[in-house]
Amino acid sequence: ERGGYYCFGCGAKGDIFTFVEQFEGLDFKGALKVLADRAGITLTFDGKADSERDRLFQIMEEAAKYFEAQFAQSAEAREYVKGRGVTDATRHEFRIGWAPEGWRNLFDHLIAKKWTKEVIVKAGLAKEADDKPGTFYDRFRGRVMFPISDSSGRVIAFTGRILKDDGKSAKYLNSPDMPLFDKSSVLYGLDKAKSFIRRLDYAILVEGQMDLIMSHQAGVKNAVAASGTALSEAESNREGVVNNLGLLRRLSSNVIIAFDSDSAGRKAAMRASGIALSLGMDVKVVDIQGGKDPADLVRGNPEDWKNALRSAKPVIEFELDNVMREVTDPRKAPKLIRDRVLPFLAALESSTDRAYAVKLISDKTDLPEQAIWDDVNVLEAKRKAESAANAAPSQAQKAPVSAIPAASAATRLDLVQRRMFGLLELMDRAGAPKAAEHRITIEKIAGGAFGQVQANPQQRVRTGPDPSDRAAGGGAAAEERFEDIAETAEAAEPASCRCGALQRVTAQVDDAPFLRV
Repeated sequence: ERGGYYCFGCGAKGDIFTFVEQFEGLDFKGALKVLADRAGITLTFDGKADSERDRLFQIMEEAAKYFEAQFAQSAEAREYVKGRGVTDATRHEFRIGWAPEGWRNLFDHLIAKKWTKEVIVKAGLAKEADDKPGTFYDRFRGRVMFPISDSSGRVIAFTGRILKDDGKSAKYLNSPDMPLFDKSSVLYGLDKAKSFIRRLDYAILVEGQMDLIMSHQAGVKNAVAASGTALSEAESNREGVVNNLGLLRRLSSNVIIAFDSDSAGRKAAMRASGIALSLGMDVKVVDIQGGKDPADLVRGNPEDWKNALRSAKPVIEFELDNVMREVTDPRKAPKLIRDRVLPFLAALESSTDRAYAVKLISDKTDLPEQAIWDDVNVLEAKRKAESAANAAPSQAQKAPVSAIPAASAATRLDLVQRRMFGLLELMDRAGAPKAAEHRITIEKIAGGAFGQVQANPQQRVRTGPDPSDRAAGGGAAAEERFEDIAETAEAAEPASCRCGALQRVTAQVDDAPFLRV
């Protein structure tokens, strides 16, 4: 009724825009696009106000269009995609493209479109030759291209699959981490799958892009893929940005993992299962036989894929069955169970779930329940000790801010405050009319840090104007930037908030070079 929300768990609050930002891990424009798409509204933006992030989004979209256009001209790429069973409609839906062979095709195309080499390199689309400074070449060459999008559908990265193996190049090549793309904060296909995951109340996690594409083509559209990303063991990172499985958990706490049936795929599935369990998710695993992957099943018969999903087992039962099937010497079974099955029990949050699993293991192996409990308790104590050790270095970032700390221990809110102090200094120098008014604003936001910075010359040096602010002009430009940042900083929650309430603030100031610590 009030048009806002408040989280009683962590104190996050805001309007519909900040809710979508925090829930889906987007910046303000991404949230605006999600809401506009839902309302059937076409957005237009003033290009004069574009930030660096906006320009990166634009160049990634331009690259995606280029790869799509090149696909139509490559018989080799079309034959590969057709051979994998992908229809033309599906190819268009997922914007599969082609990066032609040659060293500077995309680079020259973007230069002709008036993009600078600095932006092209920053977007991860080209690299500078190590042995020839000033010479640039395309990162992706001779590859089928799969665009990776954020949850609003904006292209943020690419995965390229090589067609001609030269014995030196990786089969799959991903975009590097850059301002738009953090491998731990995105899942391939989430933008297309999220509404189906919410409605069906479970997600399917597959390994490769082609597995996901074929699953959606078969009508199983609540699937996302891990390929091109990196599964994170925490729900959110130190800056409060929600990681990939954390995003999935917000849509549904139920997940079915269906990775390739080879040894590498099994190992990756078990790692993903452990992470999902530690986040409180209910995890099942699909047993795909015969060395196949989901894409193979769909290409052969879509019903085989659907039947495999129906037969998925809870991960503990799945791995226990694997151990009992593999073991030939009964004396080795207890150790294999302790090493491969019990860590999943230790990750369970519910005591009743643990008790059920212990009884299941005891019934299938004839091991005494108390012996299983003893080993589980040892693993649980070890897991807690490791978690405490890993958390210790980050405690300084969760403590209340009483002064502007050193950059190595700075929180995101500290960095926002620094930016504001620097802008205040620019306004003072220029004699801006609102400088006194803005001084009161930052004193309210920074609290005790304000007096310490003003009184300490060393602090004033460290909070001096950011180069990008200094280059923007005098007092009027500083006032405008200050007001934009202050509007969101005043409502910001502590950096330790699990909902990532600082995203709206940091999204506006991430372009500043000294903010990247």
